[in-house]
Amino acid sequence: MPMPTRACQRALTVPITRPSSDAAILPRMPSMDPTAEQARAHAASAGGVAAAPEPDPSLCGALLESRQRWRDFATLAADLVFETDAAGRFTFVAPEAPLGWSAEALLDRPGRELLAVPEPDPFLLRGAARGLRAWLRRADGGSACLSLSLVPLQDAAGRFVGLRGSGRDITAEVAEAEAQAAALRRAEALQSLIGRVRREVLAPRMLTATLEALQGALGCAGAAVVEWPRGDGPVAIHQQGGDPVPLLAGFSQCLGCGGPAFLAGPGGEHLAVVPQQSQATTHCDQPQALLAWRDAGQRGFDADERHMLAALSDFLFVVLGNQALQHRLEGQARTDALTGLLNRRAFLEDLGRRLRRQAQDPLRAGRAEGALLFLDLDNFKPINDRLGHEAGDAALVAVAGLLRDLIRPTDMAARLGGDEFALWLEAADAEGAAGRAAAVCAAAARLDHRLGKDTPPITFSIGGAIRRPGTAETPEALLARADAAMYDAKRGGRDAWVLATPDGPPRRLAS
Repeated sequence: MPMPTRACQRALTVPITRPSSDAAILPRMPSMDPTAEQARAHAASAGGVAAAPEPDPSLCGALLESRQRWRDFATLAADLVFETDAAGRFTFVAPEAPLGWSAEALLDRPGRELLAVPEPDPFLLRGAARGLRAWLRRADGGSACLSLSLVPLQDAAGRFVGLRGSGRDITAEVAEAEAQAAALRRAEALQSLIGRVRREVLAPRMLTATLEALQGALGCAGAAVVEWPRGDGPVAIHQQGGDPVPLLAGFSQCLGCGGPAFLAGPGGEHLAVVPQQSQATTHCDQPQALLAWRDAGQRGFDADERHMLAALSDFLFVVLGNQALQHRLEGQARTDALTGLLNRRAFLEDLGRRLRRQAQDPLRAGRAEGALLFLDLDNFKPINDRLGHEAGDAALVAVAGLLRDLIRPTDMAARLGGDEFALWLEAADAEGAAGRAAAVCAAAARLDHRLGKDTPPITFSIGGAIRRPGTAETPEALLARADAAMYDAKRGGRDAWVLATPDGPPRRLAS
């Protein structure tokens, strides 16, 4: 194929965004005057210098068609095609409206004016690049991420005269990749946090570990579980880090029932409140919510952190539910199902801890502090035999209520089994134990209004034992002494009390 003439080459380099007439891009056609043609032929044969031959119109048309083809290929494959001069100004732009801008309006403008982010600046490059990411401004005020491929342009002397480049809009791909990366980060963070919590066996430690992990993962000043008791304002029932109380003043109960809320605290703190979605999850009748906060001046919670808060709150409320269930099971294991008092095992365990603490305390070890009263109901068997077990159960519940009324918060009451009960009187001496035993016997007369009219009157036989000073007496040994004193009271006629002497056999002191 013959080489294109200079006129055709010039026509191929005209920027497609600049308006031009056919006369500007098409070569001049050869003259049809035969005289002129003969003159030029004669000059050539005579050795003179003849004018350059006129270009072949068909060749110019083919070149223009080829130019249009490659222009179409470039604009179909890219969202921006451009050339710049040595100063970075656009000298060629395609397609007609790249990123919403008019191509004509971009000509002669510096490329850096399109940058939405200063770095990297592709228009400062002097070498080739491929896959270079740059954020450019859209005409509507938004921004787009373009993957650019660039090559430098040089003149005949090898000097840099500009850049030629193309770019593909990958904004949607970047957003999708960032969303996937964020989801992966959240999943990894949650997996790490949950793995840490699962290493804890007991529910209270799991709850503490969850709040610690949340505080560390989000860089919070603190985290807490907030509860709205019926008719009262919010209270923090579990907390980690800073004190949440000053932040609760502006809370309303609706925050414990609705969706997540992100608020400003009274001092400008950033608050995140994520309520439980189901109260059945925590086995709790009051609304609860997870509270996390950052101090004033710190940044708020971004989208990733809000997702993590929501996911961790679900896990947290499961832990709270497990803790409530564990407390309920522990309570059932420690209490008598009928009366709600401590059962025999729990009473002896708690009494053993108290006796050990007293024995280890040098100020209390030598003093006789603490008394055990062993109570047995008189005439209980006739109630069961004549009125049935329901009446017997009602009598036991009535006795439990009476004992609760007669003890202090530091004392303990238990049903040891059947119609046998026990009281531990903290720090009581012989005189105090005798006074309390007498009060119990006297109170038996008040049981009548709690029982049915046909129920025989209930009285007590009580045996008491005072802790031996200077010894590490076991709960079982102390209970055995009180039990022996109780049988002494039974043998003495019932409706009486007897205290065992510290170092001898039971001795009837009063009735």
